[in-house]
Amino acid sequence: MRFSTLCYNKSMKKVNISTKKIDQFAGKWVAIDEVKDRIIAVADTMAGISPLVTRKITDKTPDNQIPMAFKVPYKDEGPYIL
Repeated sequence: MRFSTLCYNKSMKKVNISTKKIDQFAGKWVAIDEVKDRIIAVADTMAGISPLVTRKITDKTPDNQIPMAFKVPYKDEGPYIL
């Protein structure tokens, strides 16, 4: 395993929580399994969850099976636009 991968995984916390409870992760990056409508990982940075939400260009996994990344806004903020 490369050093950078170890650093990313160290900051990521795997979870299995309904997206209905997303407000508890305000200010954090989350990886969401759209098929199951579940939050599957949380991190302080996008790099923390990148191993779950990115893939090699040669990977043929359908897009809807790759978790999506989302930064949860604080209650008094609007949505983040990337």
